[in-house]
Amino acid sequence: MPNKYSKWITSLREEIREECGEGWMIRGIGKGLVQKVQLTVRFENGNRTSIVLGPKAKSDPDFVPWVGTSAGWILKISKDISLIMKAQEKGLAEAYEIVKQMNESGLNGELDWEKLARKFKSHKTSNGKKATRVWNRNYRTPIARTLLILTGETSVSSGYSVLRTLVERHGGEPGSASRRLRIQYAAEFLRFAFKNGANRSWLPPEDLNTFIGEKTTMDQLSENGNKSEP
Repeated sequence: MPNKYSKWITSLREEIREECGEGWMIRGIGKGLVQKVQLTVRFENGNRTSIVLGPKAKSDPDFVPWVGTSAGWILKISKDISLIMKAQEKGLAEAYEIVKQMNESGLNGELDWEKLARKFKSHKTSNGKKATRVWNRNYRTPIARTLLILTGETSVSSGYSVLRTLVERHGGEPGSASRRLRIQYAAEFLRFAFKNGANRSWLPPEDLNTFIGEKTTMDQLSENGNKSEP
């Protein structure tokens, strides 16, 4: 049976074609489970050109692997490259260098977390009053607390350390719904930051259970005791 692509790969390829053009293709290359990201552009005359997105060395802490959590970043940088190619009539490799320089002189030079937080809020509230209510009820406090950690802690240098500090300051009961949502919203913001120019080191871990924790046996017994009999 033929191998089926993961849903995130199919979705990413469709989005890149819609945003950049039919000749834009993306795939993972290299040996082993961790692959590099290769972007290829096929021109109308049939010629093709390719580049590797992100650092080429897997040992680089900012290396971007061919995995689902990289999809948002891949889509955005592909769109940025496409815009430079069209607006400035540059080749693929040259356009990519320009995009990297723009990112390094902007977000990656000195991360403006407050600007990123405002952008995240606009992203989450762009669908009207209902979205704004959801933001105020669910996101506002966790993101404000996360922002304080990011802008006020010199020891914080990764997504892992941000979530660890958030738990230390505002943890709540292990395994509780409030703690789980607090961590999930903060992690969502960090993924958004990576998509919008932050280094990969700011991505949260795939598994958030380390920060969410588990309910104790006594908590579970108490919950079960409070449930009504069928």
